[in-house]
Amino acid sequence: MKSLKSLAFAIILSILVTTTVSAAEEVSFATFPIPLMVVDENNGVFVELANAIASRADLKIKIIIAPPKRTITNFIGNKADVLFPAVDVFFPPDYAYLKSSEPIYIKTDFIFTRKGDPLLKTIESLEGQKVGITRGYPYANELMNNKKIVFDAANGDNFNVLKLMKGRIVAFVVEEKSGLKAFEEAGLLDKMQYDKASPVSKQDVFYSFQTNEKGKRLEKLISRVLLEMKKDGSFGKIMAKAK
Repeated sequence: MKSLKSLAFAIILSILVTTTVSAAEEVSFATFPIPLMVVDENNGVFVELANAIASRADLKIKIIIAPPKRTITNFIGNKADVLFPAVDVFFPPDYAYLKSSEPIYIKTDFIFTRKGDPLLKTIESLEGQKVGITRGYPYANELMNNKKIVFDAANGDNFNVLKLMKGRIVAFVVEEKSGLKAFEEAGLLDKMQYDKASPVSKQDVFYSFQTNEKGKRLEKLISRVLLEMKKDGSFGKIMAKAK
């Protein structure tokens, strides 16, 4: 009987070990600069959220910031445990990855134009136009695959704001909060327009994980903590700072 109890204990202990992530085990979180959301390793709304989740989950994390393309390449090359914020268009069609069952955010892109110019609201309205996009940002396939649009990529939202105001592009497509922040920083909020009721695209934003055992454990743990934070209001308090 004693040996049976010992065996049962060993099995239970084994299950617990395989379904948790050790607090001493460092978890690498890969991300890229996003105005207001990812400022540096210690600042930004998404960074604050990641740290809050890590604290609740008793995880030791290291946030690694690099340009978007390098960040995604590193994750696909298994050089990071977690990628955030992630969207499906980041990954090749045949690439297998896990994503948090709880989304972080819905990336909503809008068309910004100069005040006084036509107010553009749809992908079709951009056809035949020179349209600014920000290099490295994950735009929806239905936008980027439209061959009738002439895309002009810049290295930052601020460059697109200036190009728009100088008439070098007709429109600038960008996520709402990032776009508003760029116009605010340029002191040009009163010079632009967009239709808040007409997003040009929407994409679920999530944490992505490797498909190995560590990734599976992390996905379950982080999704659970994220759900708890949504229920107790702490998630909303952090995300409310993205204004």
